[in-house]
Amino acid sequence: MTKRSCKKQLGYKVANTGLAMMMFGCAFVFCLILASVLMPLLMKIIHRQEAALRIVTVMQDILLFVIPAIAASFAATRLPARLLAIDRRPDATVICGALGVLLLSVPAMNFIIEWNRQIHLPQSMASIEQFFRQMEQSASDATALLMGGSSVGSLIMSLLIVAVLAGFSEELFFRGALQRILMSTSINTHVCIWMVAVIFSAFHFQFFGFVPRLLLGAYFGYLLWWTRNLWVPVCVHIFNNALVVIFTWKTGSPEGDADSLASYGSDLSDGGHIAVAAVSVILSAIALRLLDLLIKKKQHLAAPAHGSTDQTA
Repeated sequence: MTKRSCKKQLGYKVANTGLAMMMFGCAFVFCLILASVLMPLLMKIIHRQEAALRIVTVMQDILLFVIPAIAASFAATRLPARLLAIDRRPDATVICGALGVLLLSVPAMNFIIEWNRQIHLPQSMASIEQFFRQMEQSASDATALLMGGSSVGSLIMSLLIVAVLAGFSEELFFRGALQRILMSTSINTHVCIWMVAVIFSAFHFQFFGFVPRLLLGAYFGYLLWWTRNLWVPVCVHIFNNALVVIFTWKTGSPEGDADSLASYGSDLSDGGHIAVAAVSVILSAIALRLLDLLIKKKQHLAAPAHGSTDQTA
């Protein structure tokens, strides 16, 4: 399929990509400055550290991700919901298939997570590695505090903030706005998806978790491209985060117990774990191909009903 034919299948048009990106960037910078002023104030006003962190996290997600995405969509088109790909309900079968791919990939992702975690920089860059690992530890400590508590209420609160809100806001920002605007340009679609995946992973400021987040970001990006529906990657993103929240709540650690699903494939020195990870890669690839065929079949059947495109702004 040629680049031009791929662009024709987007289902939307951006009247002025430069204006949309400028609005996107300006809104993000403004909200970033606003958040940097408000968050320290809230942390001082609210005495309960756990409650303060939860409120700050909600505010941060709304300011940094939701508002810039909405502002950019209104600057880009007269049909912002179409640009953001939130104007149609997702297909339940497709969502189930996408979740199945994610579950099958867990051992392989565990292997990649552990490999990325054990990467060491050259001795000459020891200070840089120490800085990155301190950042990772700070982020891990903040996440542990955010998801603290052993009660069911704490679990529900963590699911709402870490899974639902984070999954929705990040997909709206990175895939709904940034990826969709970039895909309306002359840049190759695959390049757009991987560019956004790199930015998505870099935004987490965790060098020793960069590769698995990059792969997850690319998967979310392809789900959006294939389905033209943001709710599909949103659901998968929420489910992925929810798994982490539940394992953390049950075991006190995102990795879970040694015999749990969260640990399969994570031992790089164990032949059994390596074999499980290899099988996971094969099954995930097969499932991904079947998912692609399922999506194409669904789109072919629905083609007469969804053949129109956006109007320009």
